[in-house]
Amino acid sequence: MLRTYFKFAVRSFWRDKFYTLLNIIGLAIGIAVSIIILLYLQNDLTYDQHHTQHEQIYRLVTNVKGPGVEFHTANAAREMGPMLSEDYPEILSFVRLEGMGRTLVTVPNAGKESLYNEEDWARADSTAFNIFTHPFLAGDPTTALREKNSVVLTETLAQKYFNEEEALGKTLLLYENKENFTVTGVIEDLPDNSHVKFDALISFIEPREWATQDGEFNSEAIWNPDVFTYLLFPKGYDKADFFGKLPPFYDKYIKPFGDKVSSELWFYLEPLADVHFHSEQGGDQPQGNIAYVYAFGGIGLFILLLACINYMNLATARSGNRMKEIGMRKVLGSSRQSLILSFLGESVLLSILALLIALGLVAIVLYATPFNDLVEKELSLNLLKNSTLLLGAIGITLFIGIVSGLYPAFYLPAISSVRSLKGAFKSSSSGILLRRTLVTLQFTISIAVVICTLLMQDQISYVRNQELGFNREHLLLVPIQDTLVRNQLPYIKNDLEQYDGVVATTVSYNVPGLSVGNQVFQVEVDSSLTNQAFRTFFVGEDYLQTMDIQLLAGRDFREDLSADTDGKSFIINEAAAQLLGWYNPEQEGAKLEDALSGKIKFFHGEELGDVVGIVQDFNVSSLHNTIEPTIIVPANQAGGVFYARLKGENIPETMNFIEDKWSGYDPNHPFEYEFLDESFDELYRADERQSSLISILSGICLFISLLGVLGLSAFTAEQRTKEVGVRKVLGATVPQIVYLLFKDVMVLVGIASLLAAPLAYWLIDRWLQDFAYRVDIDILLFVLASVAALLIAFATMSFHSVKAARRNPVVSLRYE
Repeated sequence: MLRTYFKFAVRSFWRDKFYTLLNIIGLAIGIAVSIIILLYLQNDLTYDQHHTQHEQIYRLVTNVKGPGVEFHTANAAREMGPMLSEDYPEILSFVRLEGMGRTLVTVPNAGKESLYNEEDWARADSTAFNIFTHPFLAGDPTTALREKNSVVLTETLAQKYFNEEEALGKTLLLYENKENFTVTGVIEDLPDNSHVKFDALISFIEPREWATQDGEFNSEAIWNPDVFTYLLFPKGYDKADFFGKLPPFYDKYIKPFGDKVSSELWFYLEPLADVHFHSEQGGDQPQGNIAYVYAFGGIGLFILLLACINYMNLATARSGNRMKEIGMRKVLGSSRQSLILSFLGESVLLSILALLIALGLVAIVLYATPFNDLVEKELSLNLLKNSTLLLGAIGITLFIGIVSGLYPAFYLPAISSVRSLKGAFKSSSSGILLRRTLVTLQFTISIAVVICTLLMQDQISYVRNQELGFNREHLLLVPIQDTLVRNQLPYIKNDLEQYDGVVATTVSYNVPGLSVGNQVFQVEVDSSLTNQAFRTFFVGEDYLQTMDIQLLAGRDFREDLSADTDGKSFIINEAAAQLLGWYNPEQEGAKLEDALSGKIKFFHGEELGDVVGIVQDFNVSSLHNTIEPTIIVPANQAGGVFYARLKGENIPETMNFIEDKWSGYDPNHPFEYEFLDESFDELYRADERQSSLISILSGICLFISLLGVLGLSAFTAEQRTKEVGVRKVLGATVPQIVYLLFKDVMVLVGIASLLAAPLAYWLIDRWLQDFAYRVDIDILLFVLASVAALLIAFATMSFHSVKAARRNPVVSLRYE
């Protein structure tokens, strides 16, 4: 029986080679895209789940709320891990991780070329590998970080430092403090779907000496969260039990300082596997966006649906040509059930053929294109090791095969043998209505996705070109890597400013969009002091000039910064002045100068300082966020980053000059730099990546829809061959006949455009809610997308339409 069904299917495919090819291409593309999206979603939805104990691991995060202050951070005080472990016997283990920032590493006795500037080194407790799962290639995970001055490297880093030599037992030197570290372990490279990222872990978290005073614990330490802390609980542990026991701990260790500052501090436990999508803590690693998971999953389903619609469309359109076959098979004894199985078997067989092609397409995309670089993931087509992928690919194939074949399989065999032998379905109004509905649905989905893509690109372009309140163009950033360079900054500044290509220079601990801290100050409001958190910049001379930030009232810091430092002078932005009630732009006669009488002091400062200047509002982070109250603080020894404003011409020559000068002052470190505009663009990298992916998917949606139009145009031209011949004999022109064949699709595309508009508007409006500053939704884009879809559909149909219109009417009238 199966052999007979297989023969019928093969004969049917071979008889209609053109339509079979269209179906296979459409289904193959649909399956290929679905497999890639499945890999993408699997990667995102299994974040941190490679750790075998991930269901038992929780991250401890801190929330602080007080007068004028509220912040959430992914960190906890380094004292919390040991203290909780002592008070909570149910905590099986804990580990703290502390990023080390930029770290200069060298391999002893390997020459100057062995200097490496690393950014992904971290300190950890010896329990790190008891909690987290990292396969060891060398060393013992239980003892690797037990001894002080031990380091565990990833495989890539071990090869980088020691080539093919055995790394275990070798020594690395941290250049800054001249400490030697012994390699006690080498682990596999971390998977990309992990928020706990590092290239090397070194042992021992240094205690904070000030956390204990005169043998008594200083409660203020808890209020200064500084490390990531992870707790391991027993299986099935109820978080409510943890919080139920917290009040005594709170009263003993946290409340004393909280009472002093009239503030509250609370902890939360975040399940490790939830951190990537469901954490909203400050100071965290880059987070995932669950909305994009829904978007990709939705578009994947749309593409599957479009591929199924194509098959159903062409199957029902061609069904008239198979009516006599169905009638004969029924007369010869085939039951309705056997015919249903036969039609379903055809669609499943076609899907299996499409799957084989789809796997080839996926392999090409993943291994022969920069797709993995675009999505910043390490997706691979490994069916044997990835059971989810294998079962998913089979499931997708069967889903497409069954769904695509359902309508033809159940409807066609239901027609009586007599009607089948007459070809009754050929002109059936139900068949025509079905095809029109399916084509409309295809174009509704395609046009909606295209409109969303255009609007996303419009928004990305808007935020990248929006005025930020400072000039980010041609602004060079050079990290200051040791105290030797910091002490020579006045000389470096003087030397560089003598060069014609350098406009101005300054220094700062903070960089807009990259590293801007939050700090609590005390502010005088209505003759009383209140706490208030500000975005804070600690800067050196000429900061406003170098950044090109407009001073609206008051003055800049003095050339001799010592006259303004130590809490004597501050500059705030307009948002800060409004927040504090010192300036209300809506109040008649309000002047920014009124805010210059404001008084501010550091949280632990003794004397109030003056607000000496007010600057124009400027964005300190991406345009996902509104402008925040900001304070600029002068610092004589400001370090961190050296800024140089360059002229727009001869930049390569200027860069060579700066590198030569800088290397003279800092011969111990490689010269590193970045430009602020490039760094700021990184803030929108995720948005651009998602926009690019959705652009690709929208193109695929449209392509699959056009494959269906191409097949239907061929069928329509074939079905109306005699009608075209008669019309030509009666004097119809080629354009008139082309219009005749195209007008039905034109109407359907028009209806689809009307349906797609509100759908696209709703989708893009939800996406734009993530931006504090958003572009106005341009209705013209809706019109352009609809017109483009109409023109592309016309171009797709034109081949068969023009061919039919130009055919000799004598040949057309003879057609059977």
